[in-house]
Order: sequence, then C-alpha cells, then structure tokens
Amino acid sequence: MTLHRSVLTSIAKGHHIRLRHTLVGSRPVPSHPRTDMNPLFCYTSGQWLWNEREQLEARQCRFDVPSLQQAACQAVGTDKCISFEKIGEGNYNKAYRLEMENGQKVIAKVPHPNAGPRVLTTSSEVATMEFARTVLNIPVPKVLAWSATDQNPVRAEYIIMEEARGSQLHEVWQDLSLRTKSEIIREFVDVERKLLSVSFNKYDPACSDA
Repeated sequence: MTLHRSVLTSIAKGHHIRLRHTLVGSRPVPSHPRTDMNPLFCYTSGQWLWNEREQLEARQCRFDVPSLQQAACQAVGTDKCISFEKIGEGNYNKAYRLEMENGQKVIAKVPHPNAGPRVLTTSSEVATMEFARTVLNIPVPKVLAWSATDQNPVRAEYIIMEEARGSQLHEVWQDLSLRTKSEIIREFVDVERKLLSVSFNKYDPACSDA
C-alpha cells in the first residue's frame, strides 16, 4: 500500500510540473506545422492547446500588400507608401500602419476568416463607425476607403481609415494625475451613454439568416 501511494504521488507531481510548464513556462510544441510563417499574414499573439492548426488558419488572411498600399495612396491622394507594418491583431482582425511620402499615416484593417459573414461584417463595421462619428459625435476615425469583398486587387476585404490621434492609454496611465484619470473615465461613460441612447427597431431578415 505504501508503494502504491508513492507511485501515485510521483505521477501527480509529474502531471503538476508539466501543467505548470504549459501554463506558465515553456510553450508546447505545435502538433501541426504552421502553413504560413509570414508575420504579416499569420497570427502571432498566442497558441492553443487544442486544434491549433485550425485556430491559426481561422486567423490567417493572405492579401496583396502592394495593392493595399496603392489603395491607401489613392484614398489620401498621394503617390507612394514608404512604410508598411503590422501594429496589432485581435481575434478577428489585423491592423497595419501605412506611412506616405508626404508624412501622412493611415490604418488598414483586414478581417480574419472567422470575423463573420463575408460582405456583411465589413460593411456593417463601416456603417457603424460612420454612424458613431457623424450622428453620435463620437471621435471615431474617419473611414477613407473600404471593400466588403475580396474580388479586388487586394484580394481581401479591408478598411482604410485615419489614424487616431493621441497615445495609447496603457502607455501613459501610470503617469496621469487622479483628476485626469477621473476625466478620462467620465469620457468613457459618456461614450457608453451615447451608444445606449439609440435603438434600432428594424432589421433586414436576410442579414440575420446569413
């Protein structure tokens, strides 16, 4: 009986160590190789313990970079894009910053395959941003160009918008005074109030079935 308990204890410790390494320390080796390691197109912000290959493919979208640069140039009326970089990604989109030869900067968003119904997802986001900016007077970046289909030279849906002015809050929050923090929180509450002040009593049944 003593031997049996020692064996069980050893097994339990082994599982505990492996679990800690998985959650805290070294990452597990993917069981399937990634189909595309280009960080511009593939998801690089994390890994999965289950169905990793499928999860990565659902967040990968290849597109024609020169065509996206050209679309951005046309949107702002310039001839050349001198810088193109991925600046972030979420569960459903990737964001890129483009700098033009005249110093102007814009943001491009490309949705992942898992973002939602094709065509409807991008067009709905554009409409929502425009509604928030023009009707609710929320300081949302202006959309400069967009496509809700991948039947274009970019070969992907995209949104090109102005770059929001200012700094990211997490970068400056610790250095702000208590009064400034309170004012920022009030601004957040005001945005929420505006968003909750409107309701829509009509919808397109075709969109809900998509």
